[in-house]
Amino acid sequence: MKLAFSTLGCPNWTFNEIFATAKDLGFDGVEIRGIGKEIFAPDIAEFSDSRIDAALAKIKRLGIEIPCVTSGICVKDYGLDAAADRKAVEDAEKYAALAAKLGAHYVRILGDSDVMPRGEVSDERVAAALKDMLAAAAGTGVKLLIETNGAYADSARLAALVEKIADPGLGVLWDVHHPYRFFREEIGKTWENIGKYAEYLHVKDSVMLPSGVVRYKMMGTGDLPLQELIRLLKENGYGGFISLEWVKRWCQELEAPGIVFVHYINYMKKALA
Repeated sequence: MKLAFSTLGCPNWTFNEIFATAKDLGFDGVEIRGIGKEIFAPDIAEFSDSRIDAALAKIKRLGIEIPCVTSGICVKDYGLDAAADRKAVEDAEKYAALAAKLGAHYVRILGDSDVMPRGEVSDERVAAALKDMLAAAAGTGVKLLIETNGAYADSARLAALVEKIADPGLGVLWDVHHPYRFFREEIGKTWENIGKYAEYLHVKDSVMLPSGVVRYKMMGTGDLPLQELIRLLKENGYGGFISLEWVKRWCQELEAPGIVFVHYINYMKKALA
């Protein structure tokens, strides 16, 4: 298994700071979810036509992979606004093209806009959107991953959606936190439902406060069954990335990335050993 962190956790770091830190701490990869003020990855300055070759050379020299380019594209409302639909498909095409240039295997797509499940989501709308985006990304060699997020943190529902679409260009990003926290799914049950589709993992720890609010915690200091997760992944031969998604960009009160990334890699290396 390989270890990465999402740039969501270090929103104020520069490109050079991100990749130098990944190298210094012994990470295998960096997941791109914005750099600095730019959250739309195709518009990141280092990935422009005039600068991407230098960026790729630096990344290669450091020995760091970019396994996933994580978009904010959400297809919950697909089919309700033709202009918005066209933009969503165009954005997916741009993300897939960028991922291919970066040597990334995956682009993340959201089926639901909320982390916690709220309101109705149409599987038919989401499936239609994914089919159009899969067609747009065809030929890039990049797979689209739909995340266990919102309504699709219900892993049985997500598995049914993926099976209905039945496209080899579609897989699952298993955010381990969401099914366990919001649907009370046991880790083993989630794997049973989506394990064969899960190609990339997000992890973070948390506790649920008496008020019903989730408080994110550094790995091993919350109550997610992380040791059970690692045992399950080993037993089932998972060899992909486990990426820390520390949502510092959205929650500035969280601990600083310089602290959290060090803690994460030390915790995970010990656990994996």
